[in-house]
Amino acid sequence: MKKALAVVLAMLLIGVCTGGALAQVPFIQVYFDADYNDTQSPCLPPGTSSSLYVAALNFNDLISAVDYKVQFPLALMYIGEDVREDPDGDINDIAIGDSQSGIAIAYDLPRNGFQTMLLSRVFVDWTSDCDCAQGPQALRVVGYDDVYSPTPKAVRWPSGEQFDVVGMLSLICPGPTSTEATTWGGVKALYR
Repeated sequence: MKKALAVVLAMLLIGVCTGGALAQVPFIQVYFDADYNDTQSPCLPPGTSSSLYVAALNFNDLISAVDYKVQFPLALMYIGEDVREDPDGDINDIAIGDSQSGIAIAYDLPRNGFQTMLLSRVFVDWTSDCDCAQGPQALRVVGYDDVYSPTPKAVRWPSGEQFDVVGMLSLICPGPTSTEATTWGGVKALYR
């Protein structure tokens, strides 16, 4: 009985110790600011030009390639993008496609996935289809191809191992957060 209890405690301890590592899920998200803080935005006046920043976070490895696609809502008209804004100013990286139709980027020197990686600076114009009264509009990061690659992917360096990445959601007109005044006793009463 003592051995069984020791085994259970050891497994529980291992689960607790590795739980933090599971929280580091690699993801790609569209940001409305260059500091990678804003994933939500109100509508801007039609014809206003903006830059969006597609960034990769929590890759926690050296990265040699990445692919993804951004699904743009009607509120934004895709104009173009710059994938050459990497920290080393390298112009030998290869980009096939674009964020709107699906893009694959290969780096001649591995990128540092232990910090936030700017994948692309996307240029957009706001359209008259942006109406917050109609509710939120989503910018979704999905895989390069809906059939063969439904989730974004990245490639580790030097192993060449390909791994799935979570494509995140950013919102235009996120809407109000529903709140209601209550007391702690009222919250506890919900679970009785």
